[in-house]
Amino acid sequence: MSIHYYYNNPHLQMGITLRDPDLPEAGNMGIHSYQDLDAVLANRRAFFQATHISPDHFVQAHQSHSKRAVEVSLADGGKGALSNDTAIPQTDALYSFDEELMLGIFTADCVPILFYDQKTPLIGVIHSGWRGTVQNITQVTFEQIFADHPEVKAENIHVQIGPALSQKHFEVDEDVYLQFKDLEGSEGNISYQADSGKWHIDNQAVVRNQCLHLGIRPENIQVDPMDTYASPQGFSYRQNQTKGRHMGFIWQKDRLN
Repeated sequence: MSIHYYYNNPHLQMGITLRDPDLPEAGNMGIHSYQDLDAVLANRRAFFQATHISPDHFVQAHQSHSKRAVEVSLADGGKGALSNDTAIPQTDALYSFDEELMLGIFTADCVPILFYDQKTPLIGVIHSGWRGTVQNITQVTFEQIFADHPEVKAENIHVQIGPALSQKHFEVDEDVYLQFKDLEGSEGNISYQADSGKWHIDNQAVVRNQCLHLGIRPENIQVDPMDTYASPQGFSYRQNQTKGRHMGFIWQKDRLN
């Protein structure tokens, strides 16, 4: 199992799985997008073994490019772990205050966002494809958290923006460009290429600006530079219509003690 960790210690695990040609389906973790479900389930079980997490302590969403965010707890453990039918429905962001519950999110060019609060036991994951970005799912998620949990403050949030399609390779037609053009955070992150007649958008940078707009400190936002299109470790739907998916994840235990 090929995993890139941003944190890996007894109190916080946060990272993303990578494409690995030596694994079944190259390490695909998406039970909603596959050629061989048994191969993906084998990858899942290998991941749970590598991270010492029980499937009963894992939860994922059935992603739909929405702006819906859901708070989950240990009572939701197991949902989506080995069957997409049990995943949290029609949701693209999950967050929790419970310990020993791993949250997972799945991407292939879209932007994965992993976050935690240094003052409270809040952890979370967000799937922000271009549709999620133009719906401002990041702002929607954090504003929901701030409203329901006033003890959570933006200045204490730490964000990891994971690997995604680079601006060079994220080219769009006018219909998508118009949805980004006046979007908060898009300033300076859109360029027009006359030779192709396409606009190129830096979705990671737009998401980062959306985080800054919320009051999250710039020093608390990290961006993974890996381009899923160009990297051999990346799953890229844009490149080859792959069914493979990365899994971004976060888990905690006694993190604040």
